[in-house]
Amino acid sequence: MNIEHKNKQLKGDNTMKLTRIFAGVAIAALLAGCSQKEEILPGKRLDLRAPLDQAAATDGANTDGAVTPDAPVNRAVPIKLPAPVNHAQWTHRYGSPEHRITHPALGASLSHVWNVSIGAGDSRKYRITADPVVAAGRVFTLDAQATVMAHSTSGAKIWSRDITPVTDRDGDASGGGLAVEGNTLYVTSGFGELVALDAATGAERWVQKLDAPATGSPAVRDGIVYVTSRDSRGWAIDASNGRIKWELQAAPTPSVMVGGTAPAVSDKFVVFPYGSGELVAAFRKGGVRVWASFVSGKRRGRAYAEITDITGDPVIDG
Repeated sequence: MNIEHKNKQLKGDNTMKLTRIFAGVAIAALLAGCSQKEEILPGKRLDLRAPLDQAAATDGANTDGAVTPDAPVNRAVPIKLPAPVNHAQWTHRYGSPEHRITHPALGASLSHVWNVSIGAGDSRKYRITADPVVAAGRVFTLDAQATVMAHSTSGAKIWSRDITPVTDRDGDASGGGLAVEGNTLYVTSGFGELVALDAATGAERWVQKLDAPATGSPAVRDGIVYVTSRDSRGWAIDASNGRIKWELQAAPTPSVMVGGTAPAVSDKFVVFPYGSGELVAAFRKGGVRVWASFVSGKRRGRAYAEITDITGDPVIDG
């Protein structure tokens, strides 16, 4: 009796299991029949983590600005340039306070004329970050260890000056930039100073401390020198005496590039680029903020994405 009872119980359990399985299959089939087929969008699949240059290699742009996979990456398009101009003065990193220069004239064939040493060069610890500037027949340079030199346009040395502060040692800092207006050369340095030198003799006129390295180039217009320091502050300095006229603070950042960028200055505005990736425009005389925008993009998952510094100088056109 016990054996027969157990057999009946097992048969009942198996029947219940089979019933549940068949019910589950029926419900799944019913749901599958009710669901719509997933639509697969046409087009090429790109890896979200792929570098921009690799993604651009597969894309292009048509005439209306839309991106299409079949458009060529490199296309020949007509351009129209203004007449070339011979620039005797090159007062800023990119020629002018606006960083916009008229089409420069250049000979069809170039030849080596002269070369001279400007001091210490690049090494593991030091970098030359200053572009040369030219004014009144003089070429001004800044080496990797805070030595400023002036040469004639024929290569003859006119003067040399070390702008290392007396409280620091040679080689304690590196980087800086140059700008010239009138007979005054303005020099920023990794020592956190803006130095004004007589362009003819190299004599020091004044020094303004900025409390942070200022390794980007200055910009000067109508008696005001504009500088961006590495602690995300924009400065407006009186060119005649070195006194601070006003300053503009932006968001702080933990990491910046060696060298840095220079402000762009027009008749009415100054545009400061900051290490935080922020671009701030202000009235250049009073320092009142007009607008601000973050322009630095980044790709997640990349180590360099943590560096938000702007690496190109802003340009004012118009």
